[in-house]
Amino acid sequence: MVHLRDIESSEKLNLGDDIRILETTNKANENVSSEEDTKDEGITNLLRFFLFVTCWGSTMMGMDLGLTGGAALYVEPALHISSSEWSWIASGAGWGCVIGSILATPISFIIGRKPILIISSILYMIGVVIAASSFSWSQLLAGRLIMGVGIGTEAMTIPMFISEVVPKSHRGGHLNIFNSLQALGTFLAWVVSSIFVNVHPGSWRYILGSGFVGPFVQLIGLFFLPESPRFLMLRGKPELARASWRKYRRETPLSERDYHEMVTRLEEELACQIDFVSAIKEIVIDPKRRATFIVGGVLAVSQQWNGASSVGYYMAILLKSLGLTSHESDYVQMPIGFWSFCWTIPAYYWLDRYGRRSMLLISFPIFMIGELIAGSSIYVANTNQRAAGFIIGMLIFYLGFQIGISPVAWVTNGEIYELHLRNHGMAWASALLLGSLALSTLLFSKQVAAFTIQGTFYFYVGVSLLFWIFHFVFLPETKGLQLEDIRDLFSEGLTGLAKKHIREAKEAFFYYILRQKNQNKNHSESELQG
Repeated sequence: MVHLRDIESSEKLNLGDDIRILETTNKANENVSSEEDTKDEGITNLLRFFLFVTCWGSTMMGMDLGLTGGAALYVEPALHISSSEWSWIASGAGWGCVIGSILATPISFIIGRKPILIISSILYMIGVVIAASSFSWSQLLAGRLIMGVGIGTEAMTIPMFISEVVPKSHRGGHLNIFNSLQALGTFLAWVVSSIFVNVHPGSWRYILGSGFVGPFVQLIGLFFLPESPRFLMLRGKPELARASWRKYRRETPLSERDYHEMVTRLEEELACQIDFVSAIKEIVIDPKRRATFIVGGVLAVSQQWNGASSVGYYMAILLKSLGLTSHESDYVQMPIGFWSFCWTIPAYYWLDRYGRRSMLLISFPIFMIGELIAGSSIYVANTNQRAAGFIIGMLIFYLGFQIGISPVAWVTNGEIYELHLRNHGMAWASALLLGSLALSTLLFSKQVAAFTIQGTFYFYVGVSLLFWIFHFVFLPETKGLQLEDIRDLFSEGLTGLAKKHIREAKEAFFYYILRQKNQNKNHSESELQG
């Protein structure tokens, strides 16, 4: 693994020289009008094209969930796959994602952001071809694993690449965009599934094979994009870094300021970078650092152990078990997917307006109610009413999921880790999240066999309740806080967080009760006086 601290001293001197040049440039720009300074971010057409290309990549994980779920009803009988074997097929991409996410960070620091995205697109396409042409369970599983490695490297690299070139004012929303486009990918995949269900024979091959389009478009687009300027600066190539930046951003005061901050922050990372063993020792020994990794890890796990992905992979199978036909099951998925995508949009505004903690704590009761309704609908005797109840429950579930825990798990994990531990923190959170996705999907059919469908949904409600209690006690609010302020939140470890949140809850409760009593007392006195 390559460490930033191992970069040669001459490269660091190049960074320092570039900072001095930029400081001179900034002084020369001090007389620029404030209106121009705040509006012109120097966005080029190439940057817009870059965002379009990476958007295609962001949909790949969602497309995989939707296409696999849509093909499930036709693959199992065609290849004589049992429900237990299918659980490995459904979770196969998730296990590949774990491998890809672990490999992505060190490899991206060795070969760059652009090459690893090219490799991930090629891996995904190879996996799609193998899966769509499968004639056995083992061949299909191999294709799914290869696809997963491509998705995992993509999922780790795209947010990193975007944050290194987009204007500073846009960076806060890029993780939300990534989350939204995953949901859009699921919806588009269910649309594609409904198109190919009437194609015979081998409709499932067309459904799985359609996943080739997204990475192919991205692969072609990547050849027209320059490498990340931050990576080029990291490799001691400031001239190439400046040239790359100019292709993404025109020369304006804001663009210069963003470039200056990028160089300065890179030097800070070089100064505080520590090796892997030292990082692990610090995380284990220091209660402040340990608290961030525990809170971030539980947050990542709780995003998946509510059934969001496992139910998505088995959606068509669940709908058919309610009494719908295979074609009806595929068609019904479309409005559910569109509804889910629509609720990712308010998160752009609500997370910054109401806060990460508030939206997460609100979202849990909403999606838990949805799961209770979906699970309880199984008891209804009438097929149409049973299906309607299940669909209503899932609509409520995805409303709650998309406005809270889904984006908050990514956004908060991107904010709570200190600079020298951020790469370790994001790798930790991503591995736990993707590992939970794979494990929950693998176990879903076994849970249904042991608990029944309704029992499985109730199980997810119970687990989610435990997670809600944990987040209520330990999850801090990070909205609008600087890195130093977030560091102060964890200064007393988990114990300090628990005391703070319990104290605030008591104060809010007693304030509300006393205010209500005072209002009732004043109302009674006014009635007596009247």
